[in-house]
Amino acid sequence: MIFLFFLLFPPIYDASEFGFGNIKEFSGPSLSMTYQTLFSLSELQSVKIAYNQERYGLCVSHFGTDLYREIMCKGIYRLALENIWLAGELSLLYLSQREERNPGIDIDFNIGYRWNDYRIYLNAIHPVSYIAGEMLPVELEICSLYENEWNRIGFKVNFLEGWGVGLGFGYLLKFPNFKAGLGLLTNPVIPTAGFSLDIGDIRFTTGFQNHPDLGPSETYTVHYYR
Repeated sequence: MIFLFFLLFPPIYDASEFGFGNIKEFSGPSLSMTYQTLFSLSELQSVKIAYNQERYGLCVSHFGTDLYREIMCKGIYRLALENIWLAGELSLLYLSQREERNPGIDIDFNIGYRWNDYRIYLNAIHPVSYIAGEMLPVELEICSLYENEWNRIGFKVNFLEGWGVGLGFGYLLKFPNFKAGLGLLTNPVIPTAGFSLDIGDIRFTTGFQNHPDLGPSETYTVHYYR
């Protein structure tokens, strides 16, 4: 039954986002690898490898086991117009369950505006999709960020089809080579925390969440910045 909460290609957050109330982070060009375990269960493990440049990105992710498996290959293109940006993400999907093999497709969108240290943006997740004869649940997020040399503060309103409205909060305290953050999700209430350490061009990040009924989850990400 636990798969009912997390199947159908949910976003796999980087560790920095996972510990920041699941609020999307905007990072520079990098190569990264993320490993995630939900509720410390081997059946709910994910791996994501991502390569990002200013205008484009590539991502491959894997979730689940032989019983239930999701594989996604994603291409990202970003267009910046002064303080406004647009991004589109095209994903090829593969779902394996109960000896069935289903290919599919998904298109996500992101649009935002930046003014000095402030950002506001909209994420539309699965607005266009098709797999196994069905559409994926649509998820919409309105997010705002404030960031300066020492702090990052984030807030989002999230709507997930069939699940309702939730809120996300995040705070990050920044030092030259170390960052520590806290966050909170609602529906249900889930506290989050995260830490990162920079060593040269490499950043090691951990993120944690604690579900009130299902227990703790962990995410680890390694970034290489050129």
